[in-house]
Amino acid sequence: MEDKEPSRDIRTMIKAFRTSEHWVVSLARDILWVVVVVGCIALALYLICGTWPAVVTVESGSMEPHMNIGDLVFVVQQDRFGPLQTWEEAQAIGYQKFGDYGDVIIYRPDGDTDFWASIGLLPLSSQHPIIHRAMSWVDAGQPEPSYLNPYRGQETPAEYIPLATSNTTVFGYYLLYPENATAPENITANAQGMAFSTADAKYFLPEQYVVANQGYVRYSAPTTHGGYITKGDNNPVSDEGYLTVNNNQTIEPVEKQWVVGKALFTIPLVGLLPLNIWWVIIVVIVAMVLWDWYAKKEAATGRKAGKVKAPKKGSRKNK
Repeated sequence: MEDKEPSRDIRTMIKAFRTSEHWVVSLARDILWVVVVVGCIALALYLICGTWPAVVTVESGSMEPHMNIGDLVFVVQQDRFGPLQTWEEAQAIGYQKFGDYGDVIIYRPDGDTDFWASIGLLPLSSQHPIIHRAMSWVDAGQPEPSYLNPYRGQETPAEYIPLATSNTTVFGYYLLYPENATAPENITANAQGMAFSTADAKYFLPEQYVVANQGYVRYSAPTTHGGYITKGDNNPVSDEGYLTVNNNQTIEPVEKQWVVGKALFTIPLVGLLPLNIWWVIIVVIVAMVLWDWYAKKEAATGRKAGKVKAPKKGSRKNK
């Protein structure tokens, strides 16, 4: 009589996978469980937030003190829980978010992305999104504003005063001054004030024009396409024409399709885990292997103890 081969149907294979004590199968089972749990959490976040990735991590100090390095930011669709509002729109109605007027948006600079970013695995991506405040919206053909805040994130400007540019230059800088003020004379080498550079020029705002609780805005050439003008609260100048990406390519006004979403709330320090994702993965795998080894050792000890037969009740040894 021929021996029957063990059944290879799907139920038998699943049962064997669930009950196998082989360390490789046990480890694979643990990893699969983690993947399923993470996948369910990711699906729930996507359904609630309406965008992906639904969480990002603050990687720089550009939004301090309102967002800090290592903060985990929960992201929602642009118009979920209320329409996206810029600094200009929110200042008129008194709406504040994260210590200043307007919403903080997460956007892909110049729309750049790659495969890892598109599926939400930002630690593996070469181009991470930027988390900055939406200052205003400009249509194609309108002058592009640059927002300046000498006090950075420490103080919220009551207004942004328009600046004019003087024809006078000193040490390679164009001098700036409020449009309703007298143009400054050429300044000395030890002059105090606010200096900054854009992709095409350097500018200097003398100290006598820097007024407490006021910001400044300078208009340059018309934009080629519409978009949001954005700024890090802790940066002195807005992103467009100031920050660069991809081999010194200047950041352009943020088109709506480049916006991942807007920040809803943050959890401090939790974002340090994805910032150090490879160390986290190594620690988790090592912990899983050690736990599996410990569980098997305990199970083996229990089996050995079970083999020791207890004496029968009432039995007596003959003398």
